[in-house]
Amino acid sequence: MSRSDYDVIIIGGGHNGLVCANILAKKNKKVLICEARDTCGGLINDEITNFIPPINTSISNTLGRLSVKYQPKNTIALSESGEHIRLNGNQHIDHKSISAFSTKDADRYVEFHRKMSLFSKTLGSFMLSAPPRIMHRSFSDYFKLFKLGMNARLMGKKDFNEFARMIGLNIADELEDNFENPLLQGLIAHDAVVGSNLGPRSPGSLINLLYRMAIHQNSLFGEIYKVEGGCGEIVNSLTSLAEKNRVEIKASSPVKKCIIENDTAIGVELHSGDKYFAKTIVSNADPRSTYFCLLGTENLDTDVKRRIKHHRAKGRVAKLILNLKQTPEFINCNKEDLQSRMVISPSIDYIEENFNPSKFDKVSYDPILEISNSSDNQTMNIQIQYAPFNVDGGWENIKENYTNSVIKLISKYSPNIESCIENKLLITPDNIEKNYLVSGGHWHHGEIQIDQLFMLRPIPGASQYRTHLKGLYMCGAGTHPGGGLSGISGKNAAYAVLEDF
Repeated sequence: MSRSDYDVIIIGGGHNGLVCANILAKKNKKVLICEARDTCGGLINDEITNFIPPINTSISNTLGRLSVKYQPKNTIALSESGEHIRLNGNQHIDHKSISAFSTKDADRYVEFHRKMSLFSKTLGSFMLSAPPRIMHRSFSDYFKLFKLGMNARLMGKKDFNEFARMIGLNIADELEDNFENPLLQGLIAHDAVVGSNLGPRSPGSLINLLYRMAIHQNSLFGEIYKVEGGCGEIVNSLTSLAEKNRVEIKASSPVKKCIIENDTAIGVELHSGDKYFAKTIVSNADPRSTYFCLLGTENLDTDVKRRIKHHRAKGRVAKLILNLKQTPEFINCNKEDLQSRMVISPSIDYIEENFNPSKFDKVSYDPILEISNSSDNQTMNIQIQYAPFNVDGGWENIKENYTNSVIKLISKYSPNIESCIENKLLITPDNIEKNYLVSGGHWHHGEIQIDQLFMLRPIPGASQYRTHLKGLYMCGAGTHPGGGLSGISGKNAAYAVLEDF
């Protein structure tokens, strides 16, 4: 048993944990990161995600310049006929692309793009700080609500009324009211439901799209990036910065439990038996792991146990990685197109037909796909929507057939894909849970839906990064605002710690 004293111990060296550690270290706090794996980074270090937004600009300004270069990418909605829709966030270019199919759609898209960008920016003002607390009557909580209301009113009466109308809609109704091209409808609907347990006709799917745009600081189909050298470069940059800031990182050091005394978190115990103590403990693990594994049910009251038990966090996305021996050829696509985000989501009904079986833990063998090719076109990363965590029959029993069905689907758009494949690897939600210690294999540590957002994320009473135990905080994707690689959760958690220090 060894003992060392720190100001802050952070459990988990994912990007939010690294952001949190760097901010605290810059404020002269002695910080220790305990990382279960042999390297920091978690999901992003292993290229689980295809396309990402940049680290939030406010965080970059706080930490200093990160040595990460981003490559902007276009989006292509693939069609079996080769009549693809190409979008890049530039309204003039996008208008021209959509006009080839429908002038009416192109004109309406300009207005739709404007509204969604405006509404998402309004929500975005709510992301960079802790949400107001429910049932509290402090000045800061009132001010946050007042600020959100003022930002909404500043949109103008017409846009404010439209915003209020759209909040409760599903994305399918809005798209069918505005557009006639099924491929355009399917592409936008895909971005509204990707990574979620929602279908395009599910209540909340429209606000889900706005929320994702707000977190990512991007306009519809704009600001889509890949990282030069891979997502691991973000981790490398944050890790290098942590070393400069004298953050101590213990890799291959999984935490067994938090040490609790008098309802206060005072340290951590590793699986090795080593114990480390600090005034403050910050968990970058998902909420279920934090409460049930690190704390233990004996340290939770009945209400907290109930809320965490019912916290929805079962992953719905799988990833297929294809190693290629030659460059694939896509119908009516040039070499530059291969570096775009390529989406197979031909209609709203197609998405809904994929969503329906997932509600019963079944899979569609013609799934929704998001395709990314490496810079040398020798690796294809395919993100697969609606792949349930608890698939009927078990993933091991269907994995081979499912993988082959995905490849067969891609072959409708890329006729030579099967002859290009050298190796293939399917990563399912249960793999993510096991390999990355994420409960339910959910990339966002919990569903991003209205009842698990803002002051309700992850649960009421723990929405300001503080848990129900003194001295224990959370900074992972399961906290507000959640999701993506913005680093906002890590930043907000760090300032909550500093406020209480």
